Amino acid sequence: MKTELIIALDFSENSDAVNMVKRISDAGRFYKVGLELFISCGGRLIPTLKDMGKKVFLDLKLHDIPNTVRGALLASLKYGADIVNVHIQGGREMLKLCSDTCKEYAIKSGFSPKIIGVTLLTSLSEDYLREYGISAASPKEYVIKLAKFAKDAGLDGVVSSAQESREIKEACGGSFIIISPGIRFNDGSLDDQQRASAPQFAARNGVDYIVVGRPITHSHDPAWETERFYSALRQTV
Repeated sequence: MKTELIIALDFSENSDAVNMVKRISDAGRFYKVGLELFISCGGRLIPTLKDMGKKVFLDLKLHDIPNTVRGALLASLKYGADIVNVHIQGGREMLKLCSDTCKEYAIKSGFSPKIIGVTLLTSLSEDYLREYGISAASPKEYVIKLAKFAKDAGLDGVVSSAQESREIKEACGGSFIIISPGIRFNDGSLDDQQRASAPQFAARNGVDYIVVGRPITHSHDPAWETERFYSALRQTV
C-alpha cells in the first residue's frame, strides 16, 4: 500500500478540532484523536468525523491489567474508529486478549478495526533505556523485540519510529502495519520528538501511515501543508 497520512488533532476542544478538519477540507482523509481530545470530547467528535467521511485513529495507548484493557477497548470500539491501540508492555496475555476481542467484535458488528501495539514512544531515546535498566542495546533492538511480541499475539501492527520500520517489516512481514509519528521535514522544528524522520524516509522504508500534528495544524495554511506532506510521500513512489 502507499504510505497514508494521519493528521493528529492535538486540541482540547471539539470546536477547534472540527474547525481544523474543515480548514484542511478534502486534503485530509485520516485523523488521529489522542488522549486529551478524547477525554474532552471524543464521544461527540469521533461520530462527527465519521459523518464527515473521515477515517479515525483512536490513539489511547491502553495499558492496564488484561480485563481492564479489554473492557476499555470494547467501550472505545463503539465509536467506530478505524484503528485503535494498546501498549505492548502490557504483556502477552493482555495483547492476546485484545486481539481476540477485536476479532470477536468484527464478527458481531461486521466492522473490522485494526489493533496496533505501541512500541517505544518517539519522544524517548537511549537515555530512557539506560535509566529504566532495559537491557536492549539500542531503541531499535528493543522496538523490534516488542514488534515480534505484537505479531505473535495477533495484533495488526505497531506504532514505531520510521527508523525501525525496515527491520520490523523484515521481522514481521510486509503486511504488518507500521504507523510512525515523529515525522518532520528537515527544515522544521523537532518539538518534543527525539527520533524524528522525514516523510520521504518513512515511505521508502515501508511505513504504512505517518502521523503529523503540529507541522500541519499549527501552520498558516493547514490544507497546503497537508498537500506538501502528500507530495513528499508521492516523490518516493
